Formats: sequence, structure tokens, C-alpha cells
Amino acid sequence: MLLLTHDLQLVRETADRVIVLEHGRAVDNGPTVDVLGTGGPVPGDRPTTTGLPAVRHRATRELLAAERRPSTSEEAGPTAAGPAPEGREGVAATGIIVRRRSGDPLAGPVSMAFPPGTMIALLGPSGSGKTTFARALAGLTTPSRGEVRLDGRPLPRRIDRRTPTQRRAIQYVHQNSAGSFEEHRPVLGQLADTARLLRALPAEEATTEAIKAADALGLDQALLHRTPDRLSGGQLQRCALIRALTARPSLLVCDEVTSALDTVSRQRVLDALPRLLAPARTALLFISHDLPAVRALTEEAALFDGGRCVRRGPVDEVLPVAWSGAPGSGGDGVGLDTSALSEREGYGHQVSGPPAGRGRDDHIAGER
Repeated sequence: MLLLTHDLQLVRETADRVIVLEHGRAVDNGPTVDVLGTGGPVPGDRPTTTGLPAVRHRATRELLAAERRPSTSEEAGPTAAGPAPEGREGVAATGIIVRRRSGDPLAGPVSMAFPPGTMIALLGPSGSGKTTFARALAGLTTPSRGEVRLDGRPLPRRIDRRTPTQRRAIQYVHQNSAGSFEEHRPVLGQLADTARLLRALPAEEATTEAIKAADALGLDQALLHRTPDRLSGGQLQRCALIRALTARPSLLVCDEVTSALDTVSRQRVLDALPRLLAPARTALLFISHDLPAVRALTEEAALFDGGRCVRRGPVDEVLPVAWSGAPGSGGDGVGLDTSALSEREGYGHQVSGPPAGRGRDDHIAGER
């Protein structure tokens, strides 16, 4: 098996040998424990299985350092959002229900508010309804019932019925961003288009703003002059994030935006995001299975299961305190199937809480 991944712990658990590439060349190659260690603190030179000192390339050292270093926001702790600017309530969803064409429920009912400046994580196993709910917020999936409001005013359910100002208000960054770029145009022009078309910025000013955001996220300006097919998945993922940020939205939805990033690039994104969100007091909905990133970036979390929000609160209360406990029996009080949550992702049996509340729309969403 040849495993291509940015998940260093997965490499330690599965691979016998590891090769580290930089600019198309192998810069480190050897037994996994010699190159990546065991995941604990690593001195500069350490004994190896051969008894010889490990000579790590700079690229490998940077990957290991980024894996172990907490982000700036984690060192400082979550920052309170403070009072909302006058006249701004942010985005709020009430009773959102999404059905399949057959009428079977996909998600809902879900109600959730995103005041200006808040950072909320959306957690849950694959298929739990996280992305469906988030797409309904952005108008990319049409809900069967419910309402999304912007500063107290209802938004059309479908994005093609929203005005440019309304489309600007909720920006969605997809996990796989390649298909969202025009194939034959350099990326920089596409990034600048957002601020030019949705904020009426002059082209030169929009381009400068995109370049500054790219620099903050660790993208060289030269890369931005390439067409999308000449960029990696991780580079395109960051470009999509830049494009959304330059809209200065009320709510930014990030759907697994660290999934294609190496540890160094991931750390850069986590450190830069709070600064890039600050000018417009943009709220963040962070959908992720990357629990260290969730802890570092957000102050509140919502846990989804079976298409519904089964728990919401401060991150340290929703996430387990101990990440390495044995899988639980599922007796958590909310009907959550903990076997569907990976132990490596850190969910486990300690996610608990009172039974989910039942409202008048529960019969529409269906019973689990």
C-alpha cells in the first residue's frame, strides 16, 4: 500500500516506512519511527532503530514542529465575541428541515443563531446532517420548512433568488474546492472578482486585498497567477477560503477546510483566520473532524446526529475531556450511536447530556 496523507499520526499507526517530499523531490526517507518519531517531544537529533542519529530535513522538522505547536488562538484561549455592532443581529436559522425528494428527512428541525464575531464548530459523524444544514443556510440546498434570517429579515430559501447583498452575507467554502473555479482563468482574477462584484471595490484594490489574504494563509503571489489545474488541492482550498473572506460576509461556513492541508499550512490557516474574520466581525461556522483545530479556533460547538443537533454548548463541555478513552456503550442519554464516531477523532463515550428536546416539528423530521 502507498498511502498519501497529511495525517502524521495515521502514518505512525499504519506505515513501515515514510518518504517526505518537497518540490517534487524526496528529502527524507526511512523507517517511520526514525523520521516521524512517536508523536511525543523530539530532540533535534535522537537515536534511531539503527543506532545512528536521525538527520531530518528542514521540511520534516517544520511538519513535526507544526504538529506539536498549539495555534496562536489556542495559546490565548477563545476570545469572547463582545456586543454585536448596532443594527446587526447576524444570521439565524429557525426550524430548518431538509427532505429528500422521496419526502424522507435529511436534517432538521434545527434552529441556530450566529451573532457577529462568534465562532461555532459543527461536529458529528459522517452522514449526520452537518453539511446539509450548512448548505441550507447558504441557499445551496433548499429547505422544506424553516427560515434563515439576516439581521432579522428573512432570506429567500434558494441562492438564485437572493440579491447580491444577500449572497454576499453567507459564504460557503467547500471541502473539495476544485470544481468552484473557472478552468482557464488565473486564480488571482477569480479571487478579486468577489470583492469587485459583491462589494463594488475597484479592481486594483480588490486584487491587493486578495494578495494580502493569500500572504496571510501562506500562498506565494506567483501561485495566484496560475490556472486552477496547476494548483494542489490544499492550495485551491486556501484560494476558496480567500475568495469567501474577501466578500466580508456576515457568516463564513468552512466545511473541512483543513482536510487537504499539511501540518504547516494548517497551522497557518488556524492562526490567520481570526485576524481575517475580524474586520467585518464575521461569524464562523466551522464543520470539521479535526478536533485539535476545533479546540484552537472555536469557543462553542454543536453536535449533530441523525440530522439533528443533539447537544450544544462550550467546546470543552461538548468535546470529551479525555480523548483516548475506550469507545462507549452508547448510553449517553441522547440516542447517539457512539460506534459511528471514531475513537481517533476523540468523540468516545463521554459526550453526554440531557435528552434532546422535542418540538412541534419533530413529527415532520421523522423518528430515529
